[in-house]
Amino acid sequence: MSQFKADIQGSKGAASRLGGKASGISGHIRGWSSGIRVEGHHDEELGDIFLVWQTTGSGFSGNSTLLGKLVGNSFTAIENT
Repeated sequence: MSQFKADIQGSKGAASRLGGKASGISGHIRGWSSGIRVEGHHDEELGDIFLVWQTTGSGFSGNSTLLGKLVGNSFTAIENT
């Protein structure tokens, strides 16, 4: 059984992918100028951890900004000044 599952829907239908404890899972959804990426991995002590990143989108290149971290049911926003 997989640790992670990702589902996505677009104009060509639905798709899903599985990820294990070792591989983790990630997804990147973006428009032309902005986007969001979510990365999931497993920690033996903390359980599943998800990082949420703001990205520049498909029309630009640049750095991603970490927006927050979900550990269990607790989300911590990252202050970006």
